[in-house]
Amino acid sequence: MLLHDMGSGLADNRPEARATGTEWRTPPLWGIGMTQQVSGHTYFLHDGRARSLLEAILWHGGEAQSQRDAVVDMDPNDRKALLRFLESL
Repeated sequence: MLLHDMGSGLADNRPEARATGTEWRTPPLWGIGMTQQVSGHTYFLHDGRARSLLEAILWHGGEAQSQRDAVVDMDPNDRKALLRFLESL
């Protein structure tokens, strides 16, 4: 799990070990589509503030800002396909 700058929107401003207050260790997405079945909810991000995968994507900033913007700018059908793919993991 690598450290990633997630931007000010997700910052807790509490440095821990090598992570600054805007950096998070981001786990692999494997199994993310099973969250509802395994955990009984669809809350995402470190604190559960995102209620869907799309909302989790939209919270990203920092070094992920350009990818977040690319998802926002996607054709709606392509965005749905992306979310279906993530749900299949």
